Amino acid sequence: MDGCAEMIELEIRAGLRSFFTVPHLLEQGTACVEEKLRESLLFSRMTVLHYRAFGGSGKAIYRAGAAVELMILSLDIIDDLQDKDNKETVWSRMSPEIALNIALGLLTLSQQMLLTSDFPEERASGAARLMNEQVLSAINGQTTDLLNDIESEEEYIEMVRQKSAGLLVAACMIGTLLATGEIHEEVRKYAEELGIAAQMKNDIRDLLNWDNKNDFWNRKKTLPTLYLLQSIPEGEDWITDYFEARLELEEVAHRKEEIERIIEQSGTFLYSSIRMRTHYYNYLDLVGKLGLAPVWQEQMLAMAD
Repeated sequence: MDGCAEMIELEIRAGLRSFFTVPHLLEQGTACVEEKLRESLLFSRMTVLHYRAFGGSGKAIYRAGAAVELMILSLDIIDDLQDKDNKETVWSRMSPEIALNIALGLLTLSQQMLLTSDFPEERASGAARLMNEQVLSAINGQTTDLLNDIESEEEYIEMVRQKSAGLLVAACMIGTLLATGEIHEEVRKYAEELGIAAQMKNDIRDLLNWDNKNDFWNRKKTLPTLYLLQSIPEGEDWITDYFEARLELEEVAHRKEEIERIIEQSGTFLYSSIRMRTHYYNYLDLVGKLGLAPVWQEQMLAMAD
């Protein structure tokens, strides 16, 4: 898929210029897009890849891919405004009112770009409907995440399935729908597995990410922290006290080395890594059963690395 990222970037910039007509909105919206374009654009590339793998041709898919990426960016902005745990992004340094307006504009623009694409009306509206369904699912998952009252691994998996995994489902299924005019449930299944594995990988990283989004300091319920809370050694009840807000951050902030030791001794990283790899291998297995040409299977597997 040579040139895919460049074509998606062109569509994103064209969309902003067409619909963000207030100069300040365009300037600040472009700044947010510039930050997004420094990433891998995984979601939009997955949309294009699935479109090609399921027989789609032509350049219209790049506009759809751009729509998917703008949807992801809008939700990233809203997520950071709500969580207040990532001060490094350009939108986190803007006034929250402007950042929220940009997010709402990008989310609406993503729908507009799908509906005004060059696909048959039935497929374009079906893709927009699919995007709406997954955004609503993500809003439910985000609410669960914000409430932070998850008590079990099953509840955690369901939250991830609704939120981050659901957005990857949208990216993949929009591509297949635009190519075939049909909903492919097997695509939903493996996209969910990959999305769950990816979120677990992020949560493992964020457990000891002391410089920025630290899930321990933020008392965030994730797979690693849930396992840790169930595996606290005798005499280390201060960890439970901190997560249940009986201790404040300043009372435990000096105990980083202890936290790292307890996490290592409890097997938290090992357990979380095994669970992550289980979902990743499920993804590999389900992709292998699709019966796609080897060239497309190889690219789908490469996307997961």
